[in-house]
Amino acid sequence: MAPEVPSASLIAGTAFTALALRILYRWWDGSNSSGLPYPPGPKGYPLINNVLDVPLERPWEGYEKLSRQYGDIMFLKIFGRPMLILSSERRVKDLFEKQATIYSGKPYSVMLNDLLQFKHFFAILDYGASWRKHRKAFHQHFDSNVLPKYHPKLKKYTERFLVALSEGEDLSEASRNAIAGLGIAILYGVDVKSVHDPFISDALLIGDAFKAAGVPGKFLVETLPFLRYVPSWVQGAGFQRWAAYYREASLRLLNNPFQFVWNRHKAAEAKECIATALIDQFPENDPDQLHEDSIVARNVCAMTHLAAVDTTHASSQGFFFAMLLYPEVQKAAQEELDRVIGPGVIPDINQSSELPYINAIVKELLRWLTVMPLALPHLVKEDHVYDGYFIPKGTIVFGNAWAMMHDPEVYEDPMVFKPERYLKDGKLNPDAPEPLAGFGFGRRICPGRYLAIEILFSLVASTLTLYNILPPKDGLGNPIVPEPRFAGGAMMKPEPFNAIFEPRSAQALATLEDIKRHIS
Repeated sequence: MAPEVPSASLIAGTAFTALALRILYRWWDGSNSSGLPYPPGPKGYPLINNVLDVPLERPWEGYEKLSRQYGDIMFLKIFGRPMLILSSERRVKDLFEKQATIYSGKPYSVMLNDLLQFKHFFAILDYGASWRKHRKAFHQHFDSNVLPKYHPKLKKYTERFLVALSEGEDLSEASRNAIAGLGIAILYGVDVKSVHDPFISDALLIGDAFKAAGVPGKFLVETLPFLRYVPSWVQGAGFQRWAAYYREASLRLLNNPFQFVWNRHKAAEAKECIATALIDQFPENDPDQLHEDSIVARNVCAMTHLAAVDTTHASSQGFFFAMLLYPEVQKAAQEELDRVIGPGVIPDINQSSELPYINAIVKELLRWLTVMPLALPHLVKEDHVYDGYFIPKGTIVFGNAWAMMHDPEVYEDPMVFKPERYLKDGKLNPDAPEPLAGFGFGRRICPGRYLAIEILFSLVASTLTLYNILPPKDGLGNPIVPEPRFAGGAMMKPEPFNAIFEPRSAQALATLEDIKRHIS
């Protein structure tokens, strides 16, 4: 059983003196030598700065509320560490895109890098030569023009999902099996069919750790790095035991699947996949370069593996949740599918351009349920003056993706799931904003976003072709529609819910039977 996430205040008493000395020595008075002000933000207190202003539960909403008072660029300090929250697309473009060289760094996390040993994950690599090498490998295998070679596998795992629904399998488990199974097949050429397979279960553990460790201010060891040396048996050092539990899973996820494929490839028994393609590029007579390339290859596979198991799955749950809350959207989508493709006929991924309403649903899903609501933090690499404000080197910068995707000045009725906001005259509106903030920003935007969007399109289109998605009923036959509630730390997802999948027609049943006959 996984240990509980320790409270951020567990060892505050023993660490307070060292903390006070550190802050008094360096930052507590908030001064800087530039002569310019910091961006606006809550004033805070001596020694602790803005600790009391930091929202630990649903932080994206907490920062959005603060931004209403202080603006779309907001400055805080956490025990002396400067932090910047950006809450508008304009600020994100100005800093993460136009000043990408300065704003593409990654803050060093003691918990993620040292205690959890997640330093191999691409998402937390600092900007530099190693990061660029990883990025090149990602583009080689996940750029939009590469995706067609994965379409047969996408069809196979989508069909497995449809059959699992017909057999009453749990929705969350069925969708995770399909999405994670597809990712593992593409990456490692291995066919998995259960969330209990180590290929999936280890990634689930790592996802849980990321969601906890990714919340700003969650662990005191980030502020007082020397606490990493506190033995796990010391009272209040539960964070050490918590990290050790997940560290083992991290190393398994990084090494075991890739080594399994490498061994099989040497024996000419591995199926063609991304891992074998990367292995084939390894140098034969340069041990140092071989070691470096193998690390990059393992990292690329492990990071993609994790995203498939966790974040894309969370988006899929958001779709099913939305269909329960907005049945009129479901009906409009089914009308388009029946009219354009035909009743009971599952559209091919290459027909996506013919289905603007389905595409609009995917776009609205990415906006409405911003799975990574604070995206991932960036680090300012040098002192910078922007819009009359001084932003010091070492500032941690978050783009509040959730705030941007729910800005009422950009999106009318932002809390409502409304695909029509992306349509004009029955077609996708090219002038509508692209809801990609949840994938990150600038040079650090998620390189797997194209594949994630295709997976979501396939699930949305195929499920709505064959099924009506309905809420369960109570003893009196009344529908039990869930409340629109979402949970999460660094990652957002719907709270647990139930749904019924009812085949839409005789044609839908016939299609299901045909899939069952040929599915592998």
